[in-house]
Amino acid sequence: MLKRAIAYIVLIAIIIGCWGITGCSREKTIPKQQLTILNQLLSTSVSDKQVETIEIQDETARKFPAIDKMFKVVADEEQENYVFLVSPIGYRAPINIMVAIDGEKDEIAGIKVLQQDETPGWGEWLAETWFTDRFKGKGVDIYLERAVLEAKAPNEIIQITSATVTTQAVLNGVNAAMGAYRELVLGSEAEAVPLNVEGFITESE
Repeated sequence: MLKRAIAYIVLIAIIIGCWGITGCSREKTIPKQQLTILNQLLSTSVSDKQVETIEIQDETARKFPAIDKMFKVVADEEQENYVFLVSPIGYRAPINIMVAIDGEKDEIAGIKVLQQDETPGWGEWLAETWFTDRFKGKGVDIYLERAVLEAKAPNEIIQITSATVTTQAVLNGVNAAMGAYRELVLGSEAEAVPLNVEGFITESE
């Protein structure tokens, strides 16, 4: 009788312990601040329960190393959008960016620079709408390219003046999201996108 009572006590203790661990370790799919930005980019109003984390497989991580996380956003039964957190290497440090993709139109819904440590006087421009709005509506079928003064093709983004590396880093991050989207959502092949800006080794941008 005593052994049975002890067994019950141990069992209850284990259940309570597991419940406590589960409760303490449970995290929201996406932090509240990022959820707010996500809703702004997608012009939606979804809760964290409508945001599902998509696991990044090793092959995808190798091809698109700038990607940190990928989310599927279910606004309703028919509409699925996708959001990527990317951190390409800029001129001085990683640039943390959120990239939202419209799953119905297969185009960029918007981007938001979450954190950057680029050269003062240039890095701040990454947050300006005159720059970020240049990405809206760009189709995911062709990678974005940097233009110096004038965009001559639909996939070209005019760079921030005197910030070549910084601009290209943002393009790398957005292109990585586009490439992963093409492979994981559309099921088509996409070229790998580097983490660093290639071909720039001088001390000036």
